[in-house]
Amino acid sequence: MIADHLWKTRCVVLDAGMSPKYIGGITRGRTGLVVDKALPQHRDKLLAGDLKGVPVLELTARPVDVGTLRVVGTFIRENGLQTVVGLGGGSVLDAVKLAALFTADPSLPIFAERHAKRSGLLVLPPVTTTKERPKTILMPSTVGTGAEVSGVACLDTAVGRRLIVSRRLAGDTAMLDAGHLATLPTALVFEGLLEAFLRVAGTMIGSTANIFDDDGYTLIQRIIRLGQRLLKGDSLELRLAAGRLSMETHTGWALMGRNPYGAKHWYVANELAYVTGARKMTATASVIGPIWREIASGGAAWGDKARLDELWSVVRDVEPSLDRSPGDGIDELMWRWGIARLSTISKDAEARTADASILNWGGALPMMRGIDSVQVQHVLAEAAATVEAAATAQDLPSPVGQLRVAGERG
Repeated sequence: MIADHLWKTRCVVLDAGMSPKYIGGITRGRTGLVVDKALPQHRDKLLAGDLKGVPVLELTARPVDVGTLRVVGTFIRENGLQTVVGLGGGSVLDAVKLAALFTADPSLPIFAERHAKRSGLLVLPPVTTTKERPKTILMPSTVGTGAEVSGVACLDTAVGRRLIVSRRLAGDTAMLDAGHLATLPTALVFEGLLEAFLRVAGTMIGSTANIFDDDGYTLIQRIIRLGQRLLKGDSLELRLAAGRLSMETHTGWALMGRNPYGAKHWYVANELAYVTGARKMTATASVIGPIWREIASGGAAWGDKARLDELWSVVRDVEPSLDRSPGDGIDELMWRWGIARLSTISKDAEARTADASILNWGGALPMMRGIDSVQVQHVLAEAAATVEAAATAQDLPSPVGQLRVAGERG
């Protein structure tokens, strides 16, 4: 085994409000700002600081499609940008990453269009004109995706949602400003923690043991402990920690030497979200319990039972009150964190999701190899039954304590 860990992204973690006076020192040449239009306060603070006078493009936060990339690409070209600053959630950052890369090499969008029908995963060829790619500074306003440091991005195409992969997609600089996380609803902070947790847990369950298991288990326990602290009271400090842990799921050692396709739940959740129009984590929350119960009952194609049991015992070392069964336990954890699932999953959605999962990720493809449409539909049927039962149960708890900032008294 050879472990050679290189990460090109510069990661900057700042106290609230520091980015407007810090960002000017890391920009290069002509600079522009792409920002979620729902974040006018954060936008104005940046424009009152080091980014005063730069051109601005506002985007609506929604899944990235070719039209979005055309808009961002035109903004980059018309303004001759050498640096693009992105501020927003995962979709806005994905739009900046993809547009910057596609603008540098016009052959890439053609490649993506031609290969989108073959697989849900598109690995881009090496970029031939890297010097023409504008520098990217990515500032997340959410936690969970780690889009600011990841070498992947999601793109909606005419044939479905595709996962685009390239080392050149990772931001040149990832900047976490605690103030940018202040407007995020607390429920979405917990949702982001779940996304970071499952990125590590799902991949470990679908991989064999290696010397980096301790790194993975330690990161998982840190995420659970942070969730415990957030349940007692929200704060900018804890939100910043959540953002940092999210970045660490990509940049740390926890996922080194793993099966890159180990987290099988991601592929089903991706298709369910696309079919239903739901957000990715809402779909994920609907299927993760059924998939883990399938693994526990011997469904080896979904993951390793012994690995799942070991991982869940590590979780219960931190939170022993959770159910001993991983499938029931993860459902309980999501309930405590106030994470909602889909309200219903129709039979049509089950069938379309199952077919799309196998078409885009299964068969001869490595992502869901060994899993057929019947197995996916079985999981989705249990998910449908679970969300139906949840709809008649009591409401989710509301772990949404008042957000406190430095200097405030409780």
